[in-house]
Amino acid sequence: MSRTIRERWVDGPVALLHNEEWAARFPFLVQGTTAGGRRGADFGLFRDAPVGDVMTRWRLLREATGTTTAVHARQVHGARVLQHDGLPAGMLIAGVDADGHCTRTPGTLLTISVADCVPVTLVASGPRAAAIVHAGWRGTAAGVLEAGLQAMRNAGADAASIWVHLGPAICGRCYEVGPEVFEALGLDVPVDRLLDLRAALARRAAEAGIPPEQVSVSDWCTRCDSDTLFSHRGGSTGRQLGFVALRPPV
Repeated sequence: MSRTIRERWVDGPVALLHNEEWAARFPFLVQGTTAGGRRGADFGLFRDAPVGDVMTRWRLLREATGTTTAVHARQVHGARVLQHDGLPAGMLIAGVDADGHCTRTPGTLLTISVADCVPVTLVASGPRAAAIVHAGWRGTAAGVLEAGLQAMRNAGADAASIWVHLGPAICGRCYEVGPEVFEALGLDVPVDRLLDLRAALARRAAEAGIPPEQVSVSDWCTRCDSDTLFSHRGGSTGRQLGFVALRPPV
């Protein structure tokens, strides 16, 4: 059965939520979610925030994580996951639309933007690989989690060695959707029409062969905690980042 955890706030040049369990288990990994709401800052690239301010935040995030390259893409709620290895240093925007990224290269920061959707992070230790996918209900229905797992397998990991974390997102008490959403996900339509998307993703991970004890679920809700996280349902236009990287050698 998947486990629920509560990430810890870490203040600094970039305020973020930190998964302490993963930090202890995977010392070669840097992973987290930036703060939003009144506590954080908007990292959205393809939106209305001043470009100079946003790019300064991206630079500070790279410095805080010790990474040399940051990768991002325009997200379309699909299931394309890109592989990134051997990239030059700097801020790189993928030339194609994508909702996920995977790497085996230390120092490459993989990022997705979220404001209710689930940042899904994947890691394997032997061989070392990391991935992150942007999973709203459309992407989940399209198979973005499964595409992320396939990218990890392509990088040399097997299902038994992959760990999955479902990060801060809108919770099942706040996410009322239409019956077509449940139908797209292959779920029965409950009377209250409330969807726990992270629970649906945890089930999909188990069905894909990930040991349930290797799946963790954040108990942060972007809507309930909209003072410290951006929430689209809460009326915010800002975006926080889910990110992951293999630490570069010291």
